[in-house]
Parts: sequence; C-alpha cells; structure tokens
Amino acid sequence: MALEDTKAAFLRIPWAAALLNRPNVICRVPGSRRPKQSLEDSLFAEILKTSRTINSCIAFYAKPSDGDGNITEVSTLITMGDGMNGHPNILHGGIVASIIDEAMGILQSVNHERDHMTKVGKGLAHGESPPQAFGSFTATLNIKYLKPVHTPDSLLVTARYTKREGRKEWIYAEVKQHHSHGEDDYGEQVVCATGDALFIEPRGNKL
Repeated sequence: MALEDTKAAFLRIPWAAALLNRPNVICRVPGSRRPKQSLEDSLFAEILKTSRTINSCIAFYAKPSDGDGNITEVSTLITMGDGMNGHPNILHGGIVASIIDEAMGILQSVNHERDHMTKVGKGLAHGESPPQAFGSFTATLNIKYLKPVHTPDSLLVTARYTKREGRKEWIYAEVKQHHSHGEDDYGEQVVCATGDALFIEPRGNKL
C-alpha cells in the first residue's frame, strides 16, 4: 500500500493524526510490510497483513538536522483486528512480543537505509535501497506486560537505542494505547508493555 493511503488510515484517529501532523516528521511504510521473493519478512508482509490481524502500519520519526548520525528513536503506529487474540478482545502476549521485536527492527532498518543513502550521496554506493544482508539478530528480548492490549484497536510502539557497542545494539521499546471516551477524544495514554533487547550483527555482515 502506498504511503499516503497508509497514512490516511491513521489520520482518521485523532491522537494518531496529532503525532503524524507535527512539523518535521518523516513517515514511511516499513519495508517489512512488502512481500519479497526471498520470503524475508513473510510474517509481517503476508501472515499478519489482513483485516483481522495488522491491517495498517506506518513508522515515523523526527527529521534530523544536517550532519546528524543515526536516528535514535522511531515510532510505529499499528491498527489491529481481532484475529490475534489470546483472551476475548485482548491481544495475545506472543504477538505483543513480536510487535515489539518488529518495531525495534524498523528502527534499525531506518538507520541502515539512512547510512546507505549517505554513502550514495558520497559516491560510495549505488541504488535506492541498501544491499540485502541478514542485518542484526535478536539475541535477547525481555518483555514486561503491564496492561492488556485491547483489540480491535490501534497502538503506538516507540523504540529507541540505549547503547551501541561494535556489533551489538541495545534497544528499549514501549507499547501504548489510548483509551478514549469519544470519537474526538484523545483519551488516556496507557503503557501496556515494555521491552529490552540485545541485537547482534553477524561477523562480516556488509550493510
């Protein structure tokens, strides 16, 4: 789905629209939502891309100033159906963990693409996308479940780097929902779950 079509789904949600309409916000459809011949990302690009699972997904982050290095924080908005429940109207905990892991991966992908385009600008690389590689693998992922994630509904996942050291990256993420009291009400923002993860890039990996 095109970026503007995906964005339109969230502009109908007052609290989500307020986030996307802020100045200097860059939006993108995550690459993991696009089916690939290699079957990479098939979980989020195919299995979890239906009207009853994750029917819309968009990532956004603050536009960096010139010369900035990595994007340190990326948020992902998701609209969900009722096909991933563990309890009535409550998202399965395993899916919560998968969404957190995916949001962390989106943060990394944004930076891989940014690094690639910087190299293209310097004549050190070619193409609109970085060459395919394995990227980083999740080594550990610790989840704290604080509140139920209700379905069908929308949620916000914000992932940010906490530490980077060689081939290792530590990332923290929060899953939030808005419990509103009417169509035009932003409602109360509730942190439903948090996650801490360590990602490791394979030796010799070229991104």
